[in-house]
Amino acid sequence: MTAHPDDVTEDPADEPTPPHGWAAMDRAFTPAPGTPLDEVRQGGPRGIDGPTQPTAATPRHLQAVPSGPSEPYEPPATSSAPRTGAFGRPIGRHRPTALMRLVEVARVLTGGLMVLTLVVGIAPLVLSAVGPGLDVLTGHLVGAVVALTATGIAAWRRTPVWAATLAGAAVPVTVLVVLSLNWWA
Repeated sequence: MTAHPDDVTEDPADEPTPPHGWAAMDRAFTPAPGTPLDEVRQGGPRGIDGPTQPTAATPRHLQAVPSGPSEPYEPPATSSAPRTGAFGRPIGRHRPTALMRLVEVARVLTGGLMVLTLVVGIAPLVLSAVGPGLDVLTGHLVGAVVALTATGIAAWRRTPVWAATLAGAAVPVTVLVVLSLNWWA
């Protein structure tokens, strides 16, 4: 049997409301009108110890731009360290798009030449057949090393643009020389 709601005596200790009410709790964590937001975030005006406000866990350099007019945007202070992007690559030194495409092509061609060199060297061992010869294998190895070195020079960000362009253009020439001497002859 259940008791009538009027018959139940409530214990004041069971109430979730604080003794001074919710308004007192709200006043404890609400800044006074006219208080700058920076002082509130730091726990009050400088030199005065007061209750601290919770701060975001995101580091300062990763703070998002505020979305509303309530908080003015202040860009973070600049530092003397170089800015970096993905994988620690520096931001700010522009590489021409054509050069970047040339480096991509050089990487693909170098990878293809390296695979071709492995096939020329390993295929006779796997197939138990006579290989193309030591001179052909040496030509492929030299071409792969030259192409790999030229690709590394072209892709290195400290290489001047003119030198990177020459190194990137040397890779297709190297691949064509290896193919013409060893495959198309």
